[in-house]
Amino acid sequence: MRDDADPRASTIDAVLRSFDALAPMLGRLLADAAISGEHAMHLVVMDPDSDPSTPFDDAILVERSFGDAASWQADYAGYARAKTRLAWREQVSLRTLFAQHPERLRDDDIRVEGAVRSGRWIVGASGAQAWYDHAIATSAIALFDAATEQAEKSGS
Repeated sequence: MRDDADPRASTIDAVLRSFDALAPMLGRLLADAAISGEHAMHLVVMDPDSDPSTPFDDAILVERSFGDAASWQADYAGYARAKTRLAWREQVSLRTLFAQHPERLRDDDIRVEGAVRSGRWIVGASGAQAWYDHAIATSAIALFDAATEQAEKSGS
């Protein structure tokens, strides 16, 4: 249930509606063991209205797991958070960071892509092959943009 007193309520609603729209696509992708050996996906969405200096944990807007998280052998939520934390710190997609700014990496930073920054959004994904994690995060952002624009146009 939405907390209308929370100024982020409409953004959270847009993200949750987008997750619901994304779920059937993820179901198809994650069913393929070549894409996701554990049929797993975890997404971390940063609050697009948070200042980049906001501590990471305070700036997380929403997280959601897809698939049977109780059966996962790996900590995909932890990996998604590590990817997202790095993208949040550097304010850039990991694909770009790794290719164009490797000097900004620290010794303990994750070295797998799967967090995307586009416009005001940063989304991290983990559970599939890294290139699918990147694609899923990108798809999620496109849906978030569409859902927030729809909400603004419809006044809800």
